[in-house]
Amino acid sequence: MQPHRRCAAALLAFLAVASGRAPRSGYPKFPQSACGSRAVHWRPERVPRIIGGEEPPLGAVPWQVELRLGENHQCGGALIGRRLVLSAAHCYSDGLTATVGTHGAPGTSPHEQVLKVEKFIPHPDFRKLGPYSHDLALLLVSAPGFKLNDVVKPVCFSEESAAPGTWCEVSGWGATDPSVADRLSPVLKAAAVPILSLDICRKKGIYGGRQQQILDSMVCAGHLKGGIDACGGDSGGPLVCERDGRLELTGIVSWGDGCAKKNRPGVYTRVSSFVPWIREIAVDLGVDYEF
Repeated sequence: MQPHRRCAAALLAFLAVASGRAPRSGYPKFPQSACGSRAVHWRPERVPRIIGGEEPPLGAVPWQVELRLGENHQCGGALIGRRLVLSAAHCYSDGLTATVGTHGAPGTSPHEQVLKVEKFIPHPDFRKLGPYSHDLALLLVSAPGFKLNDVVKPVCFSEESAAPGTWCEVSGWGATDPSVADRLSPVLKAAAVPILSLDICRKKGIYGGRQQQILDSMVCAGHLKGGIDACGGDSGGPLVCERDGRLELTGIVSWGDGCAKKNRPGVYTRVSSFVPWIREIAVDLGVDYEF
């Protein structure tokens, strides 16, 4: 296996804002629509081939974060607040920076914002039930955080996972050729993938009987025939699904067997399984969620 590719009053306020049901303060330009909305109308085709995917227009994936070591791409991430990013725990490295508003190579976008990752907080049970179990980390970037605009917006939380058969999208700068998994894409790519049931993912011919079991806290998504998938370099990136007109963070790219192989779908950390932990850490950090 190889990785491819998160006082009662304060908590209640956080719950309301994070779920999108409470009014937000902050930048007047985004009074009610910051989380889970695109600045442009777009969705990836369901047949193209991130292993195969397509290049989205600028602003179509405004919650996409790139984690870098110097000028080098390390992983993806999902923006959930001005100072908070969700990524995969296996993406940890000293000296990371988080970048938003980017599309291609470092420094090529006028909208690019780069901040230091001040804290990288992996889930305490990471690797407790296998090499990719609880593969989630919360990252705190330096104050005052990212400035929100048309190409930088947080994604909404997913309180429930999307049902099997739901079409969702995964994005990142990962490899687009499964035979050269370390050759990253020069531009951001996105691909549509369907959610698979855990029962299917646990079948013997898929991921059943492996060192890493398919846990209830994981999501499988992709085509069993292969051809469309996240890949090396996409780790930590977002899997988002649309519900009630907004995009919700359903998964974080975690692991899989190769890229785009037959009967080897992508495996993601199920965000809804960890929302209580995310809230707890956010409250402990005292981070403002009024984006």
